[in-house]
Amino acid sequence: MNEIQKADPAARRQVVLMIVFAAAIGALLIAGFEHFREPFREWLSSEPAEMARRAELAIYVSAFIVSAPVIAFAIYFWLLGARVLRAQQFPPPGFRVIRDTPVVGGRGAMIRGHAIQVLAVCLGVSAALLWLFLWWLARTISEGAA
Repeated sequence: MNEIQKADPAARRQVVLMIVFAAAIGALLIAGFEHFREPFREWLSSEPAEMARRAELAIYVSAFIVSAPVIAFAIYFWLLGARVLRAQQFPPPGFRVIRDTPVVGGRGAMIRGHAIQVLAVCLGVSAALLWLFLWWLARTISEGAA
C-alpha cells in the first residue's frame, strides 16, 4: 500500500496568505503603473537629448522586474528537484504539502525530480532570452537615436 503524506494545515494557510499577498502586490503595481504612466511619459520625453538614454534605462529596469521572479522560481525548482533526486522520494522528506499526497519513490520520484529540474532550466533559459531580447531592444533604441 502506498504511503500518504498528510496535508499540513499551517502550510495551507501560508499558501492562501501568499496568494492574497501576491494578488494585493499585483493590484498595487498595476494601480501604481496607471497612476504614474503620465508622469513617466513626461519624464521620458522632457529632454529630447536624454530620451534614448532614459528609454534604455526604462527597458533595463523592466527587464529586471520581469525576469527576477522567474529566475527565483527557476532556482527554487532546481533545488526542489535536487532534493527529490537526493531523497529518491516525492515529496521529499520534510516537504510540507497542502493536500494529502501519495508518496512516490524510486523511478517515479527520479522522473519527477528530473522533470522539475527540466522545468527550472526552461524557466531560466526563458528569463535569459527575455532579458537578452530586451537588452537588444534597448541597444537598438539607443543606437537609432545616435
